[in-house]
Amino acid sequence: MIIKKLKLENIRSYKDQIIDFPPGKTLFEGDIGSGKSTLLMAIEFGFFGLGSEKAASLLRAGETEGFVGLQFESDGREYLVNRHLVRKKNSIGQEDCVLKTPEETKYYSATEIKEKILEILNFNEPPDPKAQSVIYRYAIYTPQEEMKAILSYNPDQRLQTLRKAFGIEDYKTAGENTKGLSNEIRLRSKEFAAMALEIQSLQDKVKALKSSISQKRGELENVVEDRRKMTELLQSQRTTRDDLRSSQLVLKGETGKADALYALVAEKEREIKAAQEQLVSNKSRIRIIHPKISEMKGLVNPSELAMKELKVEVQKLEGELVILQELETKISVKFSDYKSILEKGVCPTCDTRIESGRFSDLVLHKEKDLEETHARVLSCTEKLQKTKIVFERKVEFDQTQTRLNDYVKNLSEYEENTRIWQAKFEEASSALEKASAELGIVKVSVQKLQEVNADLDNLERRITKSEEELGRLEDIASTAKANITDWERHKREHEESIAKKLEDKARSDKLNEYQIWVQDYFLPTLELVEKHVMLNINQEFDSQFQRWFGMLVEDPGKQAKVDEEFTPVVQQDGIDQDVSYLSGGEKTSIALAYRLALNAIVRRVSTGMKSNLLILDEPTDGFSKEQLSKVREILDELNSPQIILVSHERELESFADQVIRVSKTNGVSSITVVQ
Repeated sequence: MIIKKLKLENIRSYKDQIIDFPPGKTLFEGDIGSGKSTLLMAIEFGFFGLGSEKAASLLRAGETEGFVGLQFESDGREYLVNRHLVRKKNSIGQEDCVLKTPEETKYYSATEIKEKILEILNFNEPPDPKAQSVIYRYAIYTPQEEMKAILSYNPDQRLQTLRKAFGIEDYKTAGENTKGLSNEIRLRSKEFAAMALEIQSLQDKVKALKSSISQKRGELENVVEDRRKMTELLQSQRTTRDDLRSSQLVLKGETGKADALYALVAEKEREIKAAQEQLVSNKSRIRIIHPKISEMKGLVNPSELAMKELKVEVQKLEGELVILQELETKISVKFSDYKSILEKGVCPTCDTRIESGRFSDLVLHKEKDLEETHARVLSCTEKLQKTKIVFERKVEFDQTQTRLNDYVKNLSEYEENTRIWQAKFEEASSALEKASAELGIVKVSVQKLQEVNADLDNLERRITKSEEELGRLEDIASTAKANITDWERHKREHEESIAKKLEDKARSDKLNEYQIWVQDYFLPTLELVEKHVMLNINQEFDSQFQRWFGMLVEDPGKQAKVDEEFTPVVQQDGIDQDVSYLSGGEKTSIALAYRLALNAIVRRVSTGMKSNLLILDEPTDGFSKEQLSKVREILDELNSPQIILVSHERELESFADQVIRVSKTNGVSSITVVQ
């Protein structure tokens, strides 16, 4: 990158000025406040826009429009960028910018043109129009005061700034993103693991259902065979009954009224017997079921909550217990660390002595946190156990209520049957008494008919029992089929649920593997690579810094280096010196040596950045004449095709190929090329 020409209109103290920049060393010389720094601000504005600067700091006071035109060369191609500042009411902003390339001239917004310029210069940086170019600020131009400021940063602040300059901040960003990814993987894994719970329970249920289905199918086969045999027997009995009824019709015709009376007596006796049997059976059942109903009604509901709500409460408490146990573990670890630091009295990270009084309070506070968290864990555990007991009692209570409903229903049926059969019994008893009186008159006539009726009655009873047995077998078969169908459906549902939960478990296991790889392998490797890269840069930076400092300060007893945190360390005869006690020239030497070392490293690590330009702003402030004479050697050794120097030191004029004098008259700056 070579600057060819700069045009200014209403920029700070300049009204209308054009400056040509030839190759070689160009010195802008002038008094303090003459407008030298404005030229450097305008160059940076031309390339990258306002950055962190305010538009009001560039536009000349009282003017409504300002202009900067910058012509430069990159990779042998010439470009021209024009930027306009316009005052609108109470604000100042940029109008559309113009970029002229060898192929075309196009208008861009401030963001678009910065992105285009970074592409032309091959600067690998985000195109944020509100941010300065880090590569430009450290590889090409850094204000001297800003360089002195970076030397006074605390180590963490300095390292963070240098990471941006060296282009290795991506390691830190990648590490933070990786930690976020690891946490997300861990959470998703827990979600899938939670979904995969109860696999064994479901498998046990499927196994039990298979066993029940197999057993029920065996029972069904036996019932089907019994039903076939009972159907054949019933058919035979019905045939025999038909024969007896034929004989009965004949006898009835002979005996007349006696036959009817015998039939009526037999019928009423059967009804009475059946009624008595039913009454005894129903009353027996009522005596058995009454105590059970009373016992079940006496049970107390352990909870007004539904089963589903209790189950959700148990799951919620289990989740809270896991979170509290993890928190207790973290606090315990931190408490142990604090306690260890307090016992040793030294921070293991920075070797700083610890104020025992203030740190003791911190340890006590952490110990209190640990006790409170442990108490919460115990409380949550106790609550969880109680809720589980209520849940189990609720299950038992609901099952009992279901049985109670069945018993109440059965009791109602038995009582209704008792009333019906009691009425039948009374009715049949009355009819039998009347028929028996009439039958006494015609007994002789019906003697033979009685034998037939007895046989027929016996057969009818057997047929009734056979029909009842067949009905019972039909009910058993129907229930067995319904059970098998229902169990098969439940088995399929459980098997589908098991398959889904196994998939969730497989996902959880896979995510656990990913999380282990990210946490235990990738993150440590990333940190190791960053440390290795930073160590290599530090070693090369230290070499460059010592070299330039040695050229600027010719004192055999005084040496300078940078430590692992890039902090300059100056030694006099092997003893460290406080930088604040150095002379002004020595401080400037440190800043310039640091500046040149940083320039060299950033040029090397900024892959693809090709710049032949170096800008030095007041690099010799406070230098002695001997140190000024060293600047020529440094400039020659830099061997940069284009160097722009800004200084009020006229002694530097002999070092430059071109001298441009900057002066200000009545608030307006102008330049003069010194021949």
